[in-house]
Amino acid sequence: MNQKTNDLGLGAGVIAFGVFLLLYAIPVFVSAPSNVRALVLSPLFWPDIIAWIIIILGVTLIATRVFGPPVVASETTASAALSPEDTPYAIARLAAAAVIMVGLVVAIPVLGMVLSTGIAFALISMIVKTPRPVTALIVAILLPLVLYAFFAHVAGVSVPQGRFITLP
Repeated sequence: MNQKTNDLGLGAGVIAFGVFLLLYAIPVFVSAPSNVRALVLSPLFWPDIIAWIIIILGVTLIATRVFGPPVVASETTASAALSPEDTPYAIARLAAAAVIMVGLVVAIPVLGMVLSTGIAFALISMIVKTPRPVTALIVAILLPLVLYAFFAHVAGVSVPQGRFITLP
């Protein structure tokens, strides 16, 4: 199979996953009260938005392969594949990401959501070898704080606090 066929299949799979989320998974597994005063505060709002984004991305992938220029295999495409000596490092990075995700779930009750997610974001940035580590560190500090300020003070949603640090 060539790259175009793979991308068409991937696009169809992405669309199918988005439709599955929209028609089955979100209505069955996400509960929402009927008396939510603002649409953006409904527990159904953001999962629906994400499902629609997934569907749009699948349609975009198919459209770029059908209407775009033909895909030609080049040396850069062939060299993008993992070499046998890089495979252990890729597996180690994947395992490290899994450990960080499990650690995040364990750390939230102890450190709180803000501190735990900031640390997890910084560690994941190191694992993926970001080309801008200073920017990633600034985002790891500011993004959780800004999201906490919005949800705790604007939306009125309780954000889990840790045992050691309590934010205002």
